[in-house]
Amino acid sequence: MELTIKGKQVHFKFGVKFVRELDKNLVIEQNGVSFGLALAVKIIPELEMANIATLSNVLFLGNRTETPKLSQGDIDDFIDECEDIEKLFDDVLKEITESNTGKLIKAKMTK
Repeated sequence: MELTIKGKQVHFKFGVKFVRELDKNLVIEQNGVSFGLALAVKIIPELEMANIATLSNVLFLGNRTETPKLSQGDIDDFIDECEDIEKLFDDVLKEITESNTGKLIKAKMTK
């Protein structure tokens, strides 16, 4: 996925490294047991509900493996100034749910 931020083409990748970072940063626990389910339990549902902080975190983590790397502040500013926030949410969700890391999760969620 590419976005133009501060006049630069910025890349975002929602692959295995992205999911690994999500699971490290957003631990899902039940009865003291940790699960690596952040994408299915937290991220996709929160993006579908238009959680702006989740959108910012997803873009930040999706940019970690790419160059140039943006700060969280740069991403927050981009979101604050975005003229079509609904489209941004839709584009990010589409990118995640069409990636190898997200399409099976989304298919199981819609069954």
